Amino acid sequence: MSETEPFGQVAVRMGFCSQEEVERALAFQRGLRSGERDHKLIGMILLENGALSTDQLIQILKYYDHSARVPEVDIEPGAAEV
Repeated sequence: MSETEPFGQVAVRMGFCSQEEVERALAFQRGLRSGERDHKLIGMILLENGALSTDQLIQILKYYDHSARVPEVDIEPGAAEV
């Protein structure tokens, strides 16, 4: 199984936000964790900070949905099933 590319890296690679914005959002996320407050997803932090638009967030989520799909494989008729 392949490892999933982190959300922030996808956002930067797609040109939606800068590496600095992602690093600030990650620092904020770590601060929430250390303060024992509720966890917040990095995408929501970037959206709330104005680093991502709603449309950009949706595009990244669609990227994950598309990359998670397993391509269908045609099985030849009469092939033995295991």
